[in-house]
Amino acid sequence: MNRLLLLICLVTIGVLQCVAQDKTPLQDKQLSVLLMKEKPDEKDIKQLFTWGEQYINRPGILPKDLDSSILCANKILNAGIKQQNDGWQGQACMIYSKIFREKGEQTRGNEYARKAQKLFQRAGQDEYQGDAYVELSRYISYEDAENLPEAIHDQEMAVKLYEKTGNHKKQAETLTLLADYVIGIPDMYRAIDLLHQAEVVYKKIGYTHLGAVYDLLGLAYRSTGELSTALDYQLRAIKDIEAVGDTTQSLSTAYNGLGMMYYEMETFEQSVDAYNKAFTIAEKLKDTASMQYITGNLANSYIRLKNGVAALRVLKREERFFPPAGARPKILLEVAMVHAYLAEDKADAARPYIARIVETEKTMDRNDIGRFHLLTATATFYYVSKQYEKTIRECEEVGYITKKYNMLGPEVRNYRLWYKADSARGDLAAAIRHFQLYKFYSDSLFSVRKTSQLNQLQVKFDTEKKDQALQLKQKSIELLTRDSQLQKAELRRARFTRNVIILGAVMLIIVLLLGYNRYQLRLRSNRQLKVQQDEINQQNLSLQALISSQHKLLEEKEWLVKEIHHRVKNNLQIVMSLLNTQAAFLDDKDALNAIRESRFRMQAISLIHHKLYQSENMALIDINVYIHELIHFLQDGFTGASRIRFDMQIAPVKLDVSQAVPIGLILNEAITNAIKYAFTDNGTILISLKFTGLNQLTLVIADNGKGFAMNAVTGVGKSMGLMLMHTLSEQLDGALDIQSENGVVITVNFRYQEPESTEETAESTLTSSYGIMS
Repeated sequence: MNRLLLLICLVTIGVLQCVAQDKTPLQDKQLSVLLMKEKPDEKDIKQLFTWGEQYINRPGILPKDLDSSILCANKILNAGIKQQNDGWQGQACMIYSKIFREKGEQTRGNEYARKAQKLFQRAGQDEYQGDAYVELSRYISYEDAENLPEAIHDQEMAVKLYEKTGNHKKQAETLTLLADYVIGIPDMYRAIDLLHQAEVVYKKIGYTHLGAVYDLLGLAYRSTGELSTALDYQLRAIKDIEAVGDTTQSLSTAYNGLGMMYYEMETFEQSVDAYNKAFTIAEKLKDTASMQYITGNLANSYIRLKNGVAALRVLKREERFFPPAGARPKILLEVAMVHAYLAEDKADAARPYIARIVETEKTMDRNDIGRFHLLTATATFYYVSKQYEKTIRECEEVGYITKKYNMLGPEVRNYRLWYKADSARGDLAAAIRHFQLYKFYSDSLFSVRKTSQLNQLQVKFDTEKKDQALQLKQKSIELLTRDSQLQKAELRRARFTRNVIILGAVMLIIVLLLGYNRYQLRLRSNRQLKVQQDEINQQNLSLQALISSQHKLLEEKEWLVKEIHHRVKNNLQIVMSLLNTQAAFLDDKDALNAIRESRFRMQAISLIHHKLYQSENMALIDINVYIHELIHFLQDGFTGASRIRFDMQIAPVKLDVSQAVPIGLILNEAITNAIKYAFTDNGTILISLKFTGLNQLTLVIADNGKGFAMNAVTGVGKSMGLMLMHTLSEQLDGALDIQSENGVVITVNFRYQEPESTEETAESTLTSSYGIMS
């Protein structure tokens, strides 16, 4: 023990001269007196402890400040050992712990914090023991998921001790710190509960600067998907921080949180503005870590705005002027670069980053939430580069993370990419399943946000009512006080003026009551108008969200219908190719003619699906354009068709697919028969489609050829073509009439059908197509 005391004294005397010149003369003199005092008392130790912590808490890590803290700690420890005071020794250990933590010597600092906690416990000093528990928790970072429960336990112990000793300010501060660590687990609902407890304690002691509490509440509510509530707290945080003139890191953090809020609400222009404000503050403070984090968020917003150039600009600024030092910040920068290059359709430029991201992701634990960012980047890259199997594999891992940590918004975006990859791969069953999940979680997210907005409005309404009641009570108290003062003044006056003063007081009360009544009426009217305006705004927001959702659904449905038409057309082309191949191996003329006629029929149907695939409107066929293209195809298919002139009189009408398919097949049969059998030399074929009444269309195919015997039309042995035209006319709910005088005239009268919806049109198209082919 004597050696220890001697060593402390030597260190104290050796450092004293180096430190003295950095203090004010008064503080230098006071510190010198305390350091040289043989038996310091409780007041002296308290002053030394205060100074020791002040030197550590100064901005930056200056050797002179650390030396000053060491002097104070040495003196306190010396006195504690001499007087066998565990509390003083604990205070010295607390200062040592903070010194080593400031210097980055985590192990030694943690040891001193643990010693301090045990010494304070032995001394029965609960408040200082709470301080030691908080100090212990600071040696575990938010990213150390494995040891977070230990830090949370230490902070919980500190909260109990502060509550026991009645230090409510420290209790509220530690509740806020505890909530911050709980968010890192993450357990957002518990964090919200802790933050509201902190808010209650702060208000109980009259502390009104709650910017840090509101900032964390904004983060927690945003993570649960309650964006309206989250935005309200985030704005309150910024307002509170700016109100006290704080332009430090707190304000930068609050604006960064606001940017993330707007990002989740998909108002990306506002998120860019908030991130730029946060970055400006961090840049002034030369806070490199914050500048890197904000840059990544800013780049994401630019990417969502389809502005990959701006995203690359800010990322390369970070890469050049304040590059990340740690492994995780470096890989997150590369993730952001991948998204930026993909936004500019530069997949090849993103490829080198993807290789490093994949290798890093393999080394991470499957439950590490940090994998989410890496997997999202690789999934997007694989989808853009058409590696759909890999895309689906990455989507499965992203889904694991989002479900484990209840990340509803990212889960919606993941299912959207997933069903697109399934569709591109041709797995329609999986695409439909994941599309349904995407819609389900998308609707769930909308429901959560809507519920949050309603709850927020109710809370605001109740709060305003309480505030108004308090204001009215205060005004009543003020009026009563004023009235009492007036009455006391009246008593001091002479008797002959008393009646006049009483009358004046009565008139004043009447005027005040009238004014108060008018104020109440105006306040009630304003409150009703505000409630009505809030209801209107809520309905407008709900309507806008519903319209946006319907637009997206319609676009996706139209895409699926177009894909169906494309696949039907391809299938028909395959069948036609098979028929052509079969025809090459046949010698029988009748069989060849049958195959040829089947190919023409399929081409007529295929042409309709081809037009639908290319058209913006997948419910209607421009029958004029379709008939012209069909005629050109038939002319090319027959060697003698060039000597036949086609006279086409087609009304400008667009037909539903369910009517266009039968009309196309009827035209195919009639024109094919006319080309083959009607003419021995030149001839003319008339094709007419006109309205002949209200919603009544008439199709006429006439030629001036040699005609045919009518018993071929009405007899038992009718040809397949005639039977097909009769069947198709019945499908149109129309009437077929065939006349053979100076040629053949085929007339079909049918009712014009109003267009159906996209889904019904797709179903009727497939039914018509496959029903006719069968």
